[in-house]
Amino acid sequence: PTLLERLYKGGVGKNKSKGKPREHLKPIGRLDMLTEGLILVTNNGAYAHDMELPANKLHRVYRARVHGKLTSSKLKAIRSGFLLDGVRYKGMGVKLEVVPQNKKNRTTVGGSRSQNRGQKGNAQSSSTNIWMRISCVEGKNRQIRKILSSLGLNVTRLIRISFGDYILNTVPAGMALEVPVKLLEAQRRRGKIIQQSTKQRNKEPRKNEGQLDDSITKPVEWIKQY
Repeated sequence: PTLLERLYKGGVGKNKSKGKPREHLKPIGRLDMLTEGLILVTNNGAYAHDMELPANKLHRVYRARVHGKLTSSKLKAIRSGFLLDGVRYKGMGVKLEVVPQNKKNRTTVGGSRSQNRGQKGNAQSSSTNIWMRISCVEGKNRQIRKILSSLGLNVTRLIRISFGDYILNTVPAGMALEVPVKLLEAQRRRGKIIQQSTKQRNKEPRKNEGQLDDSITKPVEWIKQY
């Protein structure tokens, strides 16, 4: 069954008025078959369109585990953006996840556990498996996988952890939750992806500046669980 068929079967979109048809649901954005994480579904087509529109610059944030050697020049290419197979990709924010050497690190995201060993957080890492956090403002088909693959980095796991101000947090895999609508104009996680220089890191960001950071907005108030 498709995602929407599974949601309908679980009662999502059911009309409270007897005899009336169920709500028409539309996913916001998409995930390929190998990608995990947050999927947003709405009964408002116009809202879905506005959320997806690249011009609105809503941040999509992913955790990616890659196999291969990561260098400073490759990080620069990811951040700068480039032309690949005739398609222009905008620069993406990227930050390495630092894991202490010789220590196990277990992270639970969306009900799945990942285990990293001996991972370094520097740009010249020789580690074969590296976790990084990637932020972008557009959702072209298999964008992250294609860009990293062109740089000799094989994506072995990809998890979307947020879309705009909607954040996955610790929602288990397969669970559907009804949440309050977040008006697009009020969302904080939007705007141009700005890469901070060393000198800028200690400065206070300007209002509405789209920073790639680790800050977490207040979790949404869950309304209904299916």
